[in-house]
Amino acid sequence: MKVGILEFQDNAFIRGVVQRLSDLSPQFIRLGELSHPQPSPYQVIIDRVSFADPYVRAILRYWSYAGAYVTSDKLSELLLYDSLGIRYPRTVVLPRINRAEDFRELVRPPDWQAVEERIGFPCILKPADGYGWQDVFRVETPLALRSLYESLSDSRVLLVQELVEHVDYVRAFCVDSRDVFLVRWLPRPFDMAEYSLIPREELGDVRDELMQKTAALTAAQGLDFNTVEWSIRKDRVPVVIDSYNDVPDVRPEKLPAECYEWVVDRFCACVRGKLASEQSNAVTGSRGTSQPATGAR
Repeated sequence: MKVGILEFQDNAFIRGVVQRLSDLSPQFIRLGELSHPQPSPYQVIIDRVSFADPYVRAILRYWSYAGAYVTSDKLSELLLYDSLGIRYPRTVVLPRINRAEDFRELVRPPDWQAVEERIGFPCILKPADGYGWQDVFRVETPLALRSLYESLSDSRVLLVQELVEHVDYVRAFCVDSRDVFLVRWLPRPFDMAEYSLIPREELGDVRDELMQKTAALTAAQGLDFNTVEWSIRKDRVPVVIDSYNDVPDVRPEKLPAECYEWVVDRFCACVRGKLASEQSNAVTGSRGTSQPATGAR
């Protein structure tokens, strides 16, 4: 389709727009679950409602990365994984139930059979904008998945993902979109996670892949400071679990001293470099003319 519209159909302004664009056959959009990968179904999207709903914003951001031009202003990462050749869990974005506003005309409930067939069990349910292991669940059954969704979907945009069984878990700190430090991480809720250093020889050939792809992901997201989480499978294949942490947790009592000092040193060097260069964050001026972002975050 050429033009999609995110607005209520009884809106007077949008009715006038539809009338004047009748030669383009614009279509009102109704959102459901999104199975990745998915190309944008529209070339241009007229958006007048996403400001009121985080699920709609997330899907529009995804479609904008997939090629749509959105007339408005953690999901777009999925498209980056494909373009950079990075493995990731099978993922479905679940629609948020907006009980404060009546969005039933725009957003329908999940097709649970399709979701369950794609992901399988056990699986992981977590927020798309999660932090600190809040509302992250290992889910064993379809009944449990639906129950958790009903209890959380009015307040969070949720992802359901394939469970990746791992033999190692690595958190990669990246500074200035190029410098990378790998540290072993034992993920646990309630701030009980533990870090430890990884002897260089233990990762073998996987180490170079993690370094290169962490830097590539961070640069592609326009971040100067980031952490990327990697699950290493039994066959030594790395799978990305989380790649967007623009405010990484850096505490000396949690990190190994060598890692902590490295992060502080590199981050300060990054700030100095940006100051000396007198660069600023670029803004997308028009379609297809965006510039890489700079400036420490």
